[in-house]
Amino acid sequence: MVRHLMHVSTCIASLVLLGILFIVGCQGSPDNVIIPGYVDVNNGNHIVNDVLAINVEPVGTNITVGGLQQYHAFARYVDGTVLEVTGSVEWYTESTGVGIFEPTGGRFLARNPGVAVIRCRMNKGDGTYLISAGAFANSYNPNADVPPAVVMNPTVQAISEGVLVNWALNQTDGDLAGYNIWRTQVSNAHYTTDFGLVNTAPIIFPPYIDKTVVSGWYYYRITAEDLLGLYSAPSKEVAIYVTYAGDPHYGGSYDGVQNSFQERQYKDAFSTAF
Repeated sequence: MVRHLMHVSTCIASLVLLGILFIVGCQGSPDNVIIPGYVDVNNGNHIVNDVLAINVEPVGTNITVGGLQQYHAFARYVDGTVLEVTGSVEWYTESTGVGIFEPTGGRFLARNPGVAVIRCRMNKGDGTYLISAGAFANSYNPNADVPPAVVMNPTVQAISEGVLVNWALNQTDGDLAGYNIWRTQVSNAHYTTDFGLVNTAPIIFPPYIDKTVVSGWYYYRITAEDLLGLYSAPSKEVAIYVTYAGDPHYGGSYDGVQNSFQERQYKDAFSTAF
């Protein structure tokens, strides 16, 4: 009987020991097992030989000054697998004057108005890095309901493709969506009734080429537009005389009386938004 009990006790002890080893082995396996081509977060071994690219995805891009914005990083592998690696990459920005990242976790702190380029990189273990494409953080002032500042230094120049319109970048409005170019052929025109919008979507950076001109005088003004759809007051007017008579690129011959098809379309689109 005693021998039987000892045998049972030995079996129970063996099962308990195996259970403990199994539990320890399961808990410790992530630290000891490295999947080829993937990131072993626990060990910090960033094996990325099979990683094709890293994509950065923001949870929104607009931040008030002093606010935090979360960014996530996703690694895409050759076998089609996509894994989130937000905590396994090094976050940085090329625009430290606008904001900085917290040490880990992909959270960006906005310090000044402006647009920051956001990136992350993954250590490949051989002294090189896999760098993500750029994302953006738009940091703006709390008084975002104030219209943008007036656009400064507008200029126009006749080139072979049309009229090159240029201006100075707005350096004060962090919530800027872009710029709009307004045009008329009427001297001393009233801005609210006689100017028409040239571009179809806000222009992010200057310059802009207006390719719909024919021979004659043209008068331009530029406005800034923010993310709330608020417009600045128009810039000062700049004028130019262009001569493209007979050039089919600009809508065919121009006899001084009959406008080209493009010009008629433009005049039909005159805006009264201001």
